[in-house]
Amino acid sequence: MSMKTPQGMKKGVLTNVWHIPKLSRNLFSVGRFTKDVGPVTFTKDGCYGEAKGTKWKIGAREGKELFKLQMTPVAPEQANAAKSSGCQGGTKSYLWHLRLGHIGHDGLNCIVTKNIGIGIDISSVKKWDVCEGCALGKQTRVRFQSNTTARTSKLLEVIHSDVCGPMSMATFSGKRYFVTFIDDKSRYCVVYLLKSKSEVAAKFMEYAAMAVLKRQRL
Repeated sequence: MSMKTPQGMKKGVLTNVWHIPKLSRNLFSVGRFTKDVGPVTFTKDGCYGEAKGTKWKIGAREGKELFKLQMTPVAPEQANAAKSSGCQGGTKSYLWHLRLGHIGHDGLNCIVTKNIGIGIDISSVKKWDVCEGCALGKQTRVRFQSNTTARTSKLLEVIHSDVCGPMSMATFSGKRYFVTFIDDKSRYCVVYLLKSKSEVAAKFMEYAAMAVLKRQRL
């Protein structure tokens, strides 16, 4: 980009910005400017940039919420040259960090200082900004949301049941299914083995009679 400064038009590079070919206007990335150049201040009458102790107006307010900046994108051949110069130091070290499978700073520094890499065109390794890919890869898994509901207040008010089968192998008595009945309040579980799923209704009646009898004895 080419920006108007107190010393005239100056060329600069903002790294890691979005490129949207079909966008009718160029949008200015405040976040990248603050990382690559310096602070940005917004006031009622305009937008101000700051670098190396010098503050200057880079844009004027246009409408209620937009600022029109005094800068223009540079020609492609100039942009490539600026990109090459801006790729020195930490940015170029970061590029090799990506090329070598997100290698750490110490590992890359070892390769460079011992000259054991072929084609690595940096003489020293400089610190780079936080790598988004590394940060995402190292973060812990987002915990599952808890969907627990309040349990019932009385025994046998709600019974949870499930049928499983047929199993690949039958029991000695030829049973290949089982059904479970779980009381929501006490979590007391009863399991019945079945020869077929048609026995579920009868087993539930058996379970209900047994559970009611046990509750009366409490």
